[in-house]
Amino acid sequence: MLITLTAEEFSSFSPTTRAEILGLANVKPSIDMAELPSGFDEEDFDDVVDLTPSQIEEFMEGCSEQTIAGLRVFAEHGPVIRAKLLNEAGIENYGHFQGRVTKRTRTVTKVPGAYLFTWDDWTEHSDQVGFYAITPATHRALRIYFELD
Repeated sequence: MLITLTAEEFSSFSPTTRAEILGLANVKPSIDMAELPSGFDEEDFDDVVDLTPSQIEEFMEGCSEQTIAGLRVFAEHGPVIRAKLLNEAGIENYGHFQGRVTKRTRTVTKVPGAYLFTWDDWTEHSDQVGFYAITPATHRALRIYFELD
């Protein structure tokens, strides 16, 4: 099936509908590297997936309250966050959080090598804690889920 939309038609849809359409079309917006802190490059996002609003809803159904709180930090401060911001959600073991989120991402997307976020080289930071980054589409879907827009 082929569906054609003009830019005007597409922009007339709600943000949720636009995100769903892009997700169904498997269109991954390019990452604007100028918006990212130094330490990231385009290859860092190769296995990072875009989640649609409906996938975020499914994702959250299998998460603990703490994981949901951590993802809210991404929604509020993202798409790039300093990992220390996760402390606001009671997350201090970043590796554990990262593992839970990665496992859930792979379950929801059914993509064995999928990641929800990427990270820079933390050894380059004096405190050994760096940044996490999600895609703009996933950031938008999280903001929709938490009703921040």
